Amino acid sequence: MNTKELIAAQRFAEKLAQAAGKILLQRFGKSHIKVQKGKSDFATDADLASEKFILRELKKRYPTHAILAEESGSHKESKWQWLIDPLDGTKNFHFGLPFWCVSIALQHKGKSKVGVIFAPLTKQLFSARKGGGSYLNGKKIKVSANGKISEALILVEIPRRHTSGKRFEKDVKDFTAVLKHVKRVRAFAAAALDLCLIARGAADGYLDFSRNTKAWDVAAGSLIVKEAGGKVTDVTLPNLPKNTISILASNAKLHSSFQKLI
Repeated sequence: MNTKELIAAQRFAEKLAQAAGKILLQRFGKSHIKVQKGKSDFATDADLASEKFILRELKKRYPTHAILAEESGSHKESKWQWLIDPLDGTKNFHFGLPFWCVSIALQHKGKSKVGVIFAPLTKQLFSARKGGGSYLNGKKIKVSANGKISEALILVEIPRRHTSGKRFEKDVKDFTAVLKHVKRVRAFAAAALDLCLIARGAADGYLDFSRNTKAWDVAAGSLIVKEAGGKVTDVTLPNLPKNTISILASNAKLHSSFQKLI
């Protein structure tokens, strides 16, 4: 794709995320669990409806592109691939909490070229294109300027017993050790939106101890952080479960300091 085509793909993804957001809003507060994916993991009718819509529209517009979606897995093989999280923050959504979103990314050979995240409740549309900057509702955003880790506000994915398994106690110890070095901590349990908060300077760093993050959770958000001037690193934790990842995202100034803590 050339630049003009990427811009068109970005605009298409923005409209797609907003339309999927309307589907989710219709079900917010009255969702039903449809698929029990694990002891503490599930998909709701809202997840499935949003994904079904996004897949249908993508296949019509880009029939030769591959798609990797949270609920239905892989579709086709191609150097160009869309990564879809139709509802990031499913548990928040299902229990009536406001922190959830739609995340759509377009990658070429595994590198994100377009990233779009839409939070329907707040009507916040985050959008980025490789080399084109990051935007919130059409206005350019950038990461925070804080350079002191002692003054840092960080966002975290906390350790979870069902994903950490035998490493749970060690993960909790590592997690709490980090807290001694920063000023404030928040845990919202929606990685895509967490990364958007880093991108717009509302927080200084994002640290993931969940051992449950997937590529579709962070593909769009990582690009949005980078295009806002931040930095993202794969900091793979020891003995991560199969097909999961762990990333560190920051305002760049604090990146090396955060790396020393995890």
